[in-house]
Amino acid sequence: METVLEYLSRFAEVLAVAHSPWAADWDDAEVGRAFQWASYLEQLSRRLEGAGSVEARAALRQRLQEQRRLRPRAPPELPRYRDLLLEELGRGGELLSEALLHNPAASASAFHRAASWYRSAGSGRTGGGGPEALSASLGRAVRVKAATWLLRRAWGSEPPRGSVDVVSETGGQILRERLEERLKVQGRELPEGQAAAYEELLQRAVPGGDGEEEPGSFQPLAALLLETTEGNDGSEARARALGWLLGDGRALATLCRALPCSQLAALTARRPAFGRRYLRLLQRWGWALRYDAARAEWAPPCAEEPSWCRLLEHFAALWQGPPPVREAAESQLRSLKAADGDFEVPGVSVWTDLLLALTR
Repeated sequence: METVLEYLSRFAEVLAVAHSPWAADWDDAEVGRAFQWASYLEQLSRRLEGAGSVEARAALRQRLQEQRRLRPRAPPELPRYRDLLLEELGRGGELLSEALLHNPAASASAFHRAASWYRSAGSGRTGGGGPEALSASLGRAVRVKAATWLLRRAWGSEPPRGSVDVVSETGGQILRERLEERLKVQGRELPEGQAAAYEELLQRAVPGGDGEEEPGSFQPLAALLLETTEGNDGSEARARALGWLLGDGRALATLCRALPCSQLAALTARRPAFGRRYLRLLQRWGWALRYDAARAEWAPPCAEEPSWCRLLEHFAALWQGPPPVREAAESQLRSLKAADGDFEVPGVSVWTDLLLALTR
């Protein structure tokens, strides 16, 4: 058991490196060893699926769940590290190939080996449609991703006003297509395996948590949630994405720190469930502020937490939103002000000061 857990931990490290800039240094030999790890775990998975292995699988699943609880955050040197689920044992090649194909820093050797996996072994691991469907799906993702990359390169770090919507929508379409592909095969997977697949896809859209996130990294998920389509087109993919985001407190907080406040206000108007969680998050940020009498200002407990000015920007964007959004924000602020003593003078209650700033 301990040996298997050690192998799983090592392969999780391999996957984290495959997502990182270090994949640029992988040569043919190193890529080959990475895929050998994947192949070994797939063989182990097949053995565990055999008769008489029910107890062994149950024990291994329990140990893996314990590991995930004991190590909730990735190590700083490998921000994309995460412990694997039991159902991912048999998807080592797929996970490794997807990590390398989605990593623009991956070496040529790594990219070609990953593409080769899709052409050969990959066709037998998809949920349906055969090699033609797999090739079309992969080709579509590569073309759209390449178009997004070219748009960003052409515009630089500051795209023309309004043009960012095109890039965001493209990223949202990529994410929706990937989620819909998983939805098509979910009947062939165990529930825990389904959850792992969705989590893996969505973590690519919200890669934060290491304190070095950039707003552009969150745009695909935001664009997906802001999407408007006729009928039920994409509705299940959006529901999955929203459910995952609201169920992962760290991802939600990271996204809300990085996205523009105006975009968060738009999400609040479009997705009421998001708005409720967003307001609770702002409430938590506000309670964390402490008044610094020497500087006559509200200060966060640490540099990583949102400042008073940033919190005011969040509420100001909601204040300028549609009537239901403004009413919800104002109602929460007035309730918090009353619960905090209903003071009318500045410097005593953060909620009083926010209301004073917003109603001037």
